[in-house]
Amino acid sequence: MKLFHKRLLILFSVALNIGFVIMAIVMMLHSPTASQHRSYQAILDIVRQLNLPADQEHTLVETIRQFRTTVEHHNQDLKKARSDVVRLLSVSGPVDRDQLQRLTAAIATEENMKNEAFEAHFIDIRNQLGNDKGAQFFTLLLAHIKAENQSHHR
Repeated sequence: MKLFHKRLLILFSVALNIGFVIMAIVMMLHSPTASQHRSYQAILDIVRQLNLPADQEHTLVETIRQFRTTVEHHNQDLKKARSDVVRLLSVSGPVDRDQLQRLTAAIATEENMKNEAFEAHFIDIRNQLGNDKGAQFFTLLLAHIKAENQSHHR
């Protein structure tokens, strides 16, 4: 094999390896787990911006951490309920409409429970922080959400 061909193969190999590394980094940064971690860190940064007394900040962070676990459970339950619907629809033969309605009702119930948990959590945060700091927290959160939405649309 000529030296030119060897160099060309080495160049392609290096380019391919660089491409794989870049794609791995991009996929890691766009994975749901990384996104959830960045979102959680952003909320913790917002809490720090409030300049709360240490004990109040600790209590608030603990409330947020517990809520994060609650949301993860709701998301797992929703994923299972949706999988149950798909599983029912994947069986050959006629679809049992009553069973399908029960399964979709279970999804609606779980979504409602998740929404109620969000509402209770937001009220709890607002009560912990009071009017001024509570309004400041949600203003900062809204600004973060707007910035996230704008960065995703670029």
